[in-house]
Order: sequence, then structure tokens, then C-alpha cells
Amino acid sequence: MSKEYINKKNNVIFKKGPPDVALAKAGFSIAEIIIYLAIFTMVSILVINSFITITKSFTTTHTNRDLLESGITSMERMSREIRQASSIDLAGSSLSTGILQLNSTDGASNPVVINFSKESLVLNLYQDNILSGNLLGQNIEIDNLIFRRITTTQGEAVKIEMTIHDTNSKINKSANFYNTIILRGGY
Repeated sequence: MSKEYINKKNNVIFKKGPPDVALAKAGFSIAEIIIYLAIFTMVSILVINSFITITKSFTTTHTNRDLLESGITSMERMSREIRQASSIDLAGSSLSTGILQLNSTDGASNPVVINFSKESLVLNLYQDNILSGNLLGQNIEIDNLIFRRITTTQGEAVKIEMTIHDTNSKINKSANFYNTIILRGGY
């Protein structure tokens, strides 16, 4: 049994004796705290691993998209120019080192010289020896560019082999592109 003491000055009741059973069960035991922390730690690790996986997937997808977009765009531009060309200028071309020079015409039927050139790590387009620009996207560099001339009795074509890589990504990813285009005088 507990005895109650009343402090008349502050109107506070003090109990002296064994603690009440209700007050003894008010907190958590050390075992419960350890179990709760273990569960929280496992859930936190799962969430962090999921976040890391999602981030890596986003980076890979972004890199693949940049490579495909740049490769397809540059291949389409080269294909269009080769298809519209009347002939390959063999004197101005160095096919195995990534230089292709084409004789073509503009919309007003004026003669135009088109030149695709792998210079350092970029793919430049020249029209009448004036630089039009790099055909590759930002943070994309060219590793390999080979033009192969195909001739038949009925015309000529150009086979393109191109390898590009992304410089902005933490993953080392490259992509290969291939195409064969018949010059318009070859059909």
C-alpha cells in the first residue's frame, strides 16, 4: 500500500510505496527497441537499394537514348546527302579514314560539294568547303567511321560503318551503326 502525502503549499500529492502496475508498463523494453530498429534498418536498406537501381536505370536509358538519337540523326543526314549525290569525288575522299566527298547539286541545280569528315572525335559536314557543323549530339564522340565504295555496272553505292560513344555517362557505352545507300545516278 502506498501512502499519500499532500504538500499544502503547492497542492501536490506525493505517493510513497511500490510503483503502480500501470506506470511500469508505460515505456518500451530494450528488446522491443532493438527489434524496431532492426525492422527500420531493413526497410531503409530496401528503399535505398531501390533508389540506386532506379538511378542506374535512368542513367542507362538516358545514355542509350542520346546514342541512338545522335546516331540515327547523323546516319539519316549522311544517307540523304549520299542518295542525292551524283557521284563520289574519289580525289577528295579518304574512305578508310572517315572522309567522304560527294558531287551534288542544290535546289537550283547548281553544283555543290558535300564533305563528311571525321576530325578528331567529331563528325563534321562541309558544304562547298564551308563548315556546316558537327552532326553528332552534345556529349557524343565518334570512335570509328569507315566509308566503303560499292560499284556495279549499273551504278554505285556507299556503305557506312560508324561507332560512337557517350562522354557524359558514368557507364562506358558505345553504339554501332551501319547503312548502305545507293547514289541517285545508280538506280
